[in-house]
Amino acid sequence: MLNYYLGIDMGGTQIKIAVVTETAKIIEETVLDTDVTAKPITVIKNIVNKLNSLKYYSKIKNIGVGIAGDIDSVKGIVRFSPNLPKWKNIYLKKELERLTKRKVFIDNDANTSAIGAFWLDLKGKATNMVCVALGTGVGGGIIINKKLYRGATGTAGEIGHITVESNGNKCNCGNNGCIETYIGVKHLVKSATELMKKHKSNIILKLVNNDKNKITPKILSEACAKNDFVAKQVWKQAGEKLGILLTTILNFMNPDHIVICGGISKANKLFFETAYKEIDKRAFKTAAKSCKIVISKYTSKLGVAGSAMLVKN
Repeated sequence: MLNYYLGIDMGGTQIKIAVVTETAKIIEETVLDTDVTAKPITVIKNIVNKLNSLKYYSKIKNIGVGIAGDIDSVKGIVRFSPNLPKWKNIYLKKELERLTKRKVFIDNDANTSAIGAFWLDLKGKATNMVCVALGTGVGGGIIINKKLYRGATGTAGEIGHITVESNGNKCNCGNNGCIETYIGVKHLVKSATELMKKHKSNIILKLVNNDKNKITPKILSEACAKNDFVAKQVWKQAGEKLGILLTTILNFMNPDHIVICGGISKANKLFFETAYKEIDKRAFKTAAKSCKIVISKYTSKLGVAGSAMLVKN
């Protein structure tokens, strides 16, 4: 008899819901718009109503949920979520179990993405893996001996806050020089804007119709493909910092796989070529040689599939 798992990926714009098989293959999925202004209990009830409409819901015994923020995965409490301002100290596990009559597991979305990458990209065949999520910030998840590693208080994998410059850019976490302040979306855009004060970029200006506020990483990738000087500098600088981050992971964790996911993982070749050159310069040779670095093919599915696989994990 086949086992089916249900995952819920709670984002600030959409709530993704999916039923998956034992290998994380999605067989049914749906989405729900996130109402950030609604009371948490209202959102929870809307999710449950959506679950009841699923074809496979009657076959589900357990539910997994991934959500950004400070999550108590043992008690299933959302202490704080940056995407959901009204969600403070919400007993999500308790409420969902009450309304669904099913066992519920909850974790941080970076951890669920790591589980998703473990199953979807690596087919469950890795032993020690680190997932690096590149987007607005930089997130991470760690798999050790095929199991998710959360750390003593559940914050293991916060690789975005590894310091790469002792007196560097100010980070929202309160520290200076965190890696996410160098390769996160805001920094890439800011870096391009600053460089354009010294170096005119007709290519970027044309792509954004002379409105610098429209600069995005995607625009910078397009400009880089057109050999734009500013765009190339932005991606080279970001690539160097990514290389330093990956070297730190390689030397410290010695994983057999690193999976890179998130919106920025779709960036241009120059970004990654520069990162790999940094790894060649800095990393222990045996650690680098024994680790396979993979760019995820399932970025948009990792969170929801990984949430479902929380049950199996």
